[in-house]
Amino acid sequence: MTIEIAVQDVDGARIALEEGADRVELCMALGATGGLTPSFGLIQSCAHVGLPQGVQALIRSRAGSFVFDEGEKHVQAVDVRFAILAGASGVVVGGLASDGGIDLDFARRLAEAAREEGERCNRRVQLTFHRAFDMVPDQFAALDALIDLGYDRVLTSGGAPNAGEGAWRLRELVGHAAGRIQIQAGGGVTLDNIGDVRATGVDAVHLSAKRLVASAGGPGGGGDTPIERTDRDFVRAAVAAMR
Repeated sequence: MTIEIAVQDVDGARIALEEGADRVELCMALGATGGLTPSFGLIQSCAHVGLPQGVQALIRSRAGSFVFDEGEKHVQAVDVRFAILAGASGVVVGGLASDGGIDLDFARRLAEAAREEGERCNRRVQLTFHRAFDMVPDQFAALDALIDLGYDRVLTSGGAPNAGEGAWRLRELVGHAAGRIQIQAGGGVTLDNIGDVRATGVDAVHLSAKRLVASAGGPGGGGDTPIERTDRDFVRAAVAAMR
C-alpha cells in the first residue's frame, strides 16, 4: 500500500521521507485553492530530498473550474515539461470538457508533453489524473478513457465529499480497474477513516497531513495569515495505520 503526502515545501518533503511515506504530491496554496503549480525551484529542491518514489508535481494554473481555455491549457502543457525538467518523477494533471466529462484532447496533450519531456530526460514519468475525476458523471467510462490514454493512476474520493464517505465507490473503481490503472484514494482522509479507505483495496492513499502555524506578519508580510505546514505526528500516525 503506497502512501503519498501532499506537501508545499522542502520541509514537508523531508518529513514525508523521514516518517516513511513513499512519495509526495507537491503543490502551492493547498488550503486556499486546492493546490496550484509549484515553482521550478521548489520542485527541484524537493526532488533532491530523495523520496523512494519521488515528487509528483501538481499542474494547475488557477483555482476554480476544471474547464480551461486554450491559454490556460498551453500554460499547463509547458508547466508539465518544466516540472519534469526540474526533477519531478511524475505530474498530476487534468481538465474537464464543458459537458462535464474528461477533456480527452487536453488529457492526451498533457500525456504527450510528459512523455516527450521524460524521453529527453531519459526517464519514464508517471501520469496521475487529479480530482477533477470526481466531477465526471460516469466515472467508469472516464476510467476506461484514461486507461486508453496510458495514465498510471487516478486520484479520487469516489465522487464523495471525502474518501471515507466514498469508500463504496472506491471499491467499485478498484474492481473496474482490475489492475489496469492505479486507484489512489484522496480527499478528506483522516486517522479516523483511513482504515475504511485502506479496506477498499485501493493501490495508494493520499493525504495532506497539514496544520496551521501562526505567522507574525509584519510589513509586507501578509498580515497574520497562518502558514500551512506538514504535521510530522500526523504523517507518522498515518503511515503506521497504513502499514
